[in-house]
Amino acid sequence: MRVSTLILTEFSEVGGVRRGLVRLRGRPLLHYVLEAVPDEVDDIVVSVRDEEDAQAYREVVEEHFGRLVVSGNATMPARLFQLMSEGDVERVLVLPCDAPLLTLEFTSMMLDLTRRFGAAVLTDSEGVRNYLFSSYRSSDFVNSYLASGRREEMEEVVRGIRNAIYVNYRALRSLDPKLAFLLRVTSNDELRRAERMMGSRGAGR
Repeated sequence: MRVSTLILTEFSEVGGVRRGLVRLRGRPLLHYVLEAVPDEVDDIVVSVRDEEDAQAYREVVEEHFGRLVVSGNATMPARLFQLMSEGDVERVLVLPCDAPLLTLEFTSMMLDLTRRFGAAVLTDSEGVRNYLFSSYRSSDFVNSYLASGRREEMEEVVRGIRNAIYVNYRALRSLDPKLAFLLRVTSNDELRRAERMMGSRGAGR
């Protein structure tokens, strides 16, 4: 049985550059995310919108021994179902392409939770869930997705996974009080912020 990571790139551009290819310290944001994928992962899948995006991302993905999947306008549940339906996929870790401060400690923790639970999803104190940092046991997700009538909303699908665990942001402050590893670069201001944080913690990966 394989363990997979699904990295999503279908976000708006930053300064006219595809989100995952925005440069931070000379490397694309996606590079740092790929570096944070746990060693136990057998299959790294980078989801892109079209063939043009596939060509743009190909070099950095192949550098990290990943593979590209053109997903078009498919929803996140549909993309996960497609990956899990390939066979022999036991668990899937989901990450965005624009979080350069991700750590192995965090990604390994999220993936490890799905050894015991059907899903592991971040949530804030008000119960708002963040599916861009999450992990799923394939059998539980597929069963819920089919039972939901192949719903397009993650909220509806995950609601059907009875043994899901919701990880509150507060519980993650033991890893980093500022939760810097969850910072997503969605603007040039956040790019500068990420660079400052990377420098302050001596990352320089």
